Amino acid sequence: MRALIVAILALGAAACASGPGSSAGTQTSAAPGQPVSSLPPQTLAPGSCGLFLFERRAPRRFVMFEDLTARTVQIVHDGEVFQLGVTEHRGALVTGESFRRVYLDPRRNITFTLTGEVGEETGSGPRLEGVLLAVRTLDGARVVRPLGGVRSCGEDRD
Repeated sequence: MRALIVAILALGAAACASGPGSSAGTQTSAAPGQPVSSLPPQTLAPGSCGLFLFERRAPRRFVMFEDLTARTVQIVHDGEVFQLGVTEHRGALVTGESFRRVYLDPRRNITFTLTGEVGEETGSGPRLEGVLLAVRTLDGARVVRPLGGVRSCGEDRD
């Protein structure tokens, strides 16, 4: 059931994208070279977990996905998808507690910092509330985007 809910959320967000979906990590717009506004739907393998994050403002685009098991992240920023490896984060995401995660792209000299609080449990997993994604570039420019989302896990199939 969780996998179905996550898939529906991801599909709904992808429908808000500027163009048709495509495979993970590629542009979701119709023409190559056009800006990307949303990630395509993501699927979790049974037993794996991930963070699904959407813009808080309409049209609530799906802009960040971290596969906690594979330790990879995809972030839509400035019209492109950044695919990064993730170093292990200390501590679990615990209801009522705040979290902070940092993702580095040394090739482009960009730092992504995700902060927020783990909220109430939903049918798909704990809600991520008050989430901010701060992006800092080498020249010191900083952009902050309010996000919301959920931590969810793929169901084990016996």
